[in-house]
Amino acid sequence: MVASKLDRLVKMVNQIALNMSANGSDKMVADQVAQHLEKFWSPPMKNLITEQDSGTGLTPIAQLAVQNLSVIQKAKRV
Repeated sequence: MVASKLDRLVKMVNQIALNMSANGSDKMVADQVAQHLEKFWSPPMKNLITEQDSGTGLTPIAQLAVQNLSVIQKAKRV
């Protein structure tokens, strides 16, 4: 059950990253994707995607975005 939810989230992050890929450099796009996820995704969705192992199935930009999202989440907890 969790795996299918995670698969859907991975697909969604990859699609968001692809849609934003024309917005600039990989780093800039990853930052934009992370901000999008932080703003529009529910806490359970954000927790599930940031707790997954090693970015399996994520494109390089999406993987960087998830790492950035994790940093944002940790900063909010402090």
